[in-house]
Amino acid sequence: MEKMVEIEKKGNIATIKLINPDNFNPLNLETGTQLLDIIENLREDSTIRCLIITGSGKAFSAGGDVKKFKESADNGTAGKVMDDLTNVLYKIAFVLRQYPKPVIAAVNGWAVGAGMNLALSCDFIISSEHGKFKQSFCKLALIPGFAGTILLSRQLTWQQAVQMAFFGDTYSAEEMKKLGFVNVITPADQLEEVSMHWAEKFTKGPLLAYARTKELFFEALSTPLDEHLEKERQMQIKSAESEDYKIGVTALLEKKDPEFIGK
Repeated sequence: MEKMVEIEKKGNIATIKLINPDNFNPLNLETGTQLLDIIENLREDSTIRCLIITGSGKAFSAGGDVKKFKESADNGTAGKVMDDLTNVLYKIAFVLRQYPKPVIAAVNGWAVGAGMNLALSCDFIISSEHGKFKQSFCKLALIPGFAGTILLSRQLTWQQAVQMAFFGDTYSAEEMKKLGFVNVITPADQLEEVSMHWAEKFTKGPLLAYARTKELFFEALSTPLDEHLEKERQMQIKSAESEDYKIGVTALLEKKDPEFIGK
């Protein structure tokens, strides 16, 4: 299988890059499988405390491989091909939302369809000034996939989500920042530097607290309030028993910056 994704480790930060720029880094079955394997392996790597996902060339990811979609539609295998593809891609969307480490999307260019929703599945989005976002599914008579119906409806008003999903218009990085999706916009030549800066800030944070916060955010989407509050309370008790809690309290009293160890 041709290599579609590469990984680079610098200290306790791992950068995952989609490396099929000639085709705008499509999220096809091969790329999705490689991306999922890397993400899952890094989950168990205790030396890595933050992930950055980015693209190469002019795109973060252009989403689905339309040429393969056309081929499957012509030969009567569209359902099977979509089943195989989404089985992998949806696992990525689910894993990222529950990932125990901070994940940054460094959007270098076009983020289209599933590519846009890959970015939205990350915890933090840093976009180049050239970042372009588009829910292009409607152009193919598809619904917003890769968790799009959740990501849009949970983060936008109904009317904004419908407009974005039904029209498939292109949104600039600045427009996405105003909608609350993009955290930081940076000049194109500073994207890597700024992404590493933010990643380093996350690596110095309380990793267990980050993981527990993400878990609670995720479960809050569907858990009844009373159940969620009790789980949140119990999680706070566990957090107060951690080594990082002792470090944080001590540092605050001594007016120093805490040096968390993730335990």
